[in-house]
Amino acid sequence: MKIERLPATRYLCRQFPEFEVAFSSRPDGNLIMTLNDSAGGQVACRVVQIDEQHDAQLLDSLVSRIRRDLATEEGPLQAADADHFKDPVQLQNFRESSEPLRKRYIVNAGEKLRALAHLSA
Repeated sequence: MKIERLPATRYLCRQFPEFEVAFSSRPDGNLIMTLNDSAGGQVACRVVQIDEQHDAQLLDSLVSRIRRDLATEEGPLQAADADHFKDPVQLQNFRESSEPLRKRYIVNAGEKLRALAHLSA
């Protein structure tokens, strides 16, 4: 599903209401997103690639990865954050094409590990 750049920034702001979200542009079309806490301290900084800005699935994957990273950095896992670790991890990979640049696609990682975890549970 395609989305426009401006709605992508609005969407990201809505996904992180507990932080002050700031964006800056890079010459290559990518954005730098910074999350700051209420005291003004930087909590996270991520590049929002141009593909992610225009594709809802990639944007959701980015939000999920940021949420997992934030939960990991905060120390012991809280029950409210456990769902971020239950979802399949989506890795961005590249597919060969006839264009000068290879297009990205998403693969799910960890299927074997999740299957083993279910066996031991």
